[in-house]
Amino acid sequence: MQDSRTPEPDVFEQDVWVDRDLYPNLMATRVALTADDVDIFYKQFSKEALWPVLFSFPERVTFNDAHWQHYCEINRLFAERTAAATQEGATVWIHDYNLWMVPSFLRALRPDLHICFFHHTAFPGADIFNMLPWKGQIVASLLKCDYVGFHIPRYVENFVDVVRSNVSCSVLSKTSCAPEWLTYGCALGVEEMSLQLQTPYGLVGVGAHPVGIDNGRIAQLVKTERTQNGARDLLAEARGRKIVLSVERLDYVKGPIEKMQAFERFLERHPEWHEKVIMLNIVTPAASGMVIYEHTREQLDRIIGRINGRFASMNWTPVRYFYRGLPFEDLMAFYLASDVAWITPLRDGLNLVCKEYVSVKAVGQTPGVLVLSEFAGAAVELKGAILTNPHDENNLVQALEAALSLSPEEAHYKMRQLQERVLGYDVKSWSQDFLDSARGLPRAPAH
Repeated sequence: MQDSRTPEPDVFEQDVWVDRDLYPNLMATRVALTADDVDIFYKQFSKEALWPVLFSFPERVTFNDAHWQHYCEINRLFAERTAAATQEGATVWIHDYNLWMVPSFLRALRPDLHICFFHHTAFPGADIFNMLPWKGQIVASLLKCDYVGFHIPRYVENFVDVVRSNVSCSVLSKTSCAPEWLTYGCALGVEEMSLQLQTPYGLVGVGAHPVGIDNGRIAQLVKTERTQNGARDLLAEARGRKIVLSVERLDYVKGPIEKMQAFERFLERHPEWHEKVIMLNIVTPAASGMVIYEHTREQLDRIIGRINGRFASMNWTPVRYFYRGLPFEDLMAFYLASDVAWITPLRDGLNLVCKEYVSVKAVGQTPGVLVLSEFAGAAVELKGAILTNPHDENNLVQALEAALSLSPEEAHYKMRQLQERVLGYDVKSWSQDFLDSARGLPRAPAH
């Protein structure tokens, strides 16, 4: 479904097999976008107008009404392609903020469909969300869904507040968050979560479903010779030193600058750890052309250079910096060898790196400690992590020192708590949990 604004490429195959051998009944139907479409729709509008709002960085917001109109056009194309490809009465599962306006277009085209939406990002409170000039259109579109899902209860409640601030809304049912979720002692904890709303657009269900990971695939990779040899090489390189691992995409919301400043402060305050700890800092570059992240990259390079310049010796480099995307297979070795995973985003919708770390430790049966930002969605789900406030440098330093000094018995106990959740609620559990809730079926008991 193309219009004159987005000319279809000369060669474009609309319907393709995803993997005919693994999934003989699954095909993908695609929407052709030009390079300009992707640049405006994703790299500019989504990342410069929507992304800063979602993660509560209003000072970084840039609004452009022409870009909004383009965003709506792209959403219309997705809705039209979906309407053409979907059977009568089918369930349509829409993913993420890039497609916020699809439900509105799709409901008009196909009122017979059961429309569900899942947010893979954080979702802000009404005071931040309502900065968007197009807040009314976005809320109206989402309320055309039958079900809207989020990672954690806090985002559900933020969404309810946003809805209430834009239209008349009644909460018809709620549920207690404990004991499945942390309700206090964490920045994102709440005691109750809404389940069903009545709005001028009808009934809409809401719920929390934190994405899981593919533990089976991780188990296979950890047992390979490539992973085992990689871990041994890392341990040999460390020479008995504690390994602190940081893995993140280049993005200011991940807090890479704040983390490295805290590590510098840690080395200043704890000279007893000099030559006894190394930090492996893996940063995946942003997509090419993402101007919004260039300053973050420059700052990160400077501070890592300063740390190594100040503290390195002939036999010790405090920070090993990898600015590139590592193959997932190679990442397994880093997880397996490290003593501490230091995951400290300023804000994160969930964070799957911490779950991958826990899963690898379960397969490899090696010790490890997870230090996790209390502003990551996973913090309210993963009991057993040492929570830290990434906005407080002193707290970041204290949490890292605590993790490095934890007794083997306490570290083992905390990791067992983490593994119980990560292994018991994987990606298949997540998808089934979401779809069951979207269809109004009872939830399976939480692990």
